Amino acid sequence: MKTFFAIILVFLLLSCTSSSERIAWIAANQSANKSELTHFLDYYKTKNNRDKYKAACFIIENIPNKYSLNREGEKIYDIDIVKADSLIQSLEYSFLLKEKSPYLKKYTFEQFCEYILPYRVANEPLQYYWKWDCVRWLKGGNSDDIVKTAQNINAQIRIELSPDFYKDTLKTYTSIIQSGCGKCDDRSTLVVMALRSVGIPAAFELIPYWGSSNNGHSFASMILPDDKIVSFQNDNGNENNALPIRKMPKIYRKIYTITPAETFDRYQKIYPELFANCDVLDVTKMHKIGFRTIPIPCPRRKEPIYLSVFSPNSWIPIAISADDNFYDIGTGTQNGEKESEEALDLGNGILYLPSSYINGDIIPLSDPIIVSDNNIYSLHPDTLHKETVILNRKYPLNKRIIRFARDMVGGIFEGANHADFSDAEEIYKITETPKSQMQKVYISTGKKYRYIRYRKPKGIFSIAEFSLYQSNGKPLLFHPISCEAIRKDNNMGNVFDEKILTYYQINGGVDMWIGGDLNGGVNIDAIGFAPRNDDNSIVPTDIYELFYWDEQWNSLGVKKPDGDSAVYRNVPQKALLWLRNLTKGREERPFTYENGRQIWW
Repeated sequence: MKTFFAIILVFLLLSCTSSSERIAWIAANQSANKSELTHFLDYYKTKNNRDKYKAACFIIENIPNKYSLNREGEKIYDIDIVKADSLIQSLEYSFLLKEKSPYLKKYTFEQFCEYILPYRVANEPLQYYWKWDCVRWLKGGNSDDIVKTAQNINAQIRIELSPDFYKDTLKTYTSIIQSGCGKCDDRSTLVVMALRSVGIPAAFELIPYWGSSNNGHSFASMILPDDKIVSFQNDNGNENNALPIRKMPKIYRKIYTITPAETFDRYQKIYPELFANCDVLDVTKMHKIGFRTIPIPCPRRKEPIYLSVFSPNSWIPIAISADDNFYDIGTGTQNGEKESEEALDLGNGILYLPSSYINGDIIPLSDPIIVSDNNIYSLHPDTLHKETVILNRKYPLNKRIIRFARDMVGGIFEGANHADFSDAEEIYKITETPKSQMQKVYISTGKKYRYIRYRKPKGIFSIAEFSLYQSNGKPLLFHPISCEAIRKDNNMGNVFDEKILTYYQINGGVDMWIGGDLNGGVNIDAIGFAPRNDDNSIVPTDIYELFYWDEQWNSLGVKKPDGDSAVYRNVPQKALLWLRNLTKGREERPFTYENGRQIWW
């Protein structure tokens, strides 16, 4: 309920036409923490420094929508908890930077207020002291070149990025520094803090959701005096700061200023989270990605309209329109080139659903559309004409996953009856990139072996699963064995744990091997193995459900697959499809079926 009233507060505040009106309104309507807010303003009102008072007014008039999340995911609004002394200390340090920084002399007062002055960056838990603490651990002197200084700072910030830390809430400045770990949002926040702490204007920028894969992204951008940007991706200091090779529907910047918008003033509705706090600026066209204007005529509508992108949980609004056009909508290209390096069989463009947002629900306004640099077309199922589809995956095959499979090329399976493999015989050699899933190689030597191993003569040694089978298809029991270098590694067991997502990998070595001791000569019918992979191929033992879109997701049936593929008959042609694994997993993307292939969106 607090969130609802905070949003209403922001919209009412937008109706105030001047800074003094906004401040007076806040003072009159914020009784809980009124003394701290007025103390902060009065402190600078009595000082003979017009710029500092103006800056203090900027902080207070834009504070109503600022918040952090507690461990339960509840919003804690700054306006209820900020302390005047902490705000004063933060403001004074910012003005100290303004006086001493050689960089800030080229920036306007408005740029200073937006990208140096604020006591917070995004929605991180509230701590003020980062402004003067970052210089404690930053190394090296500042260059006369602001870009080189920023690059040096970015290179020093090395954070372990792991899914284990991917919670919804941001970490505190203290916990990031002490633990050295977090998610992309945490590193982006820390980079912005570090840059601002030495007088380099910077901002937290975000891609709300990818247009070709699940989740979103964030990064830090340095703001130049002419408002151009230099971005720093979360690759732990890599100087190549190009945007990731993924399709980007929209890029926004988190800003301190409450953004007045015709959309909000006109409708006074409750909005999706991205737009509810009026604190993001659309910066899509500042980046080197393809974008275009999209007309979506919706006469006599009583609410704003959105473009939403696919998520397995729900369509996610990423663009809002106050008229019949959406502006600067991503087309799925970077520098004029299709993002073909991301994954196999990606479609040309990005999938969007024109929609409205009513009582927290996404309501489709038309068929989904594909937007590319040169075309806009809709996807409507032809329910009069059906086809059979043969499905091999539920998620695009990423080029990174293909590289893992390619690492097994040149690997050899050998059989022997001596423990030192002095009598080793080659059973099978991997000469082509194997499938990114569990697979069997059938043996036809007719010989008995006690020892079977997988050996990589040189290069990257990488394997996820190793198993042996008898003629009835049942697994053979064996004792795991390996070369000495691998035997000392605690991760060796990953290869034998029957968990497809665990793996063993070492990025160099000669004649590295791993295998099994059968405790006697045995006729082996097949060897099973899997490269390091994403477990998004069809698994014969899992249960799947196929859907097609026609104003909503409609089921085409639940089934176990036919071997390594799921076959569905009587599927409407030209339909947008979605294959769900009901047994396990989270990664799923929609696709169309074209010329016998899954084309991913």
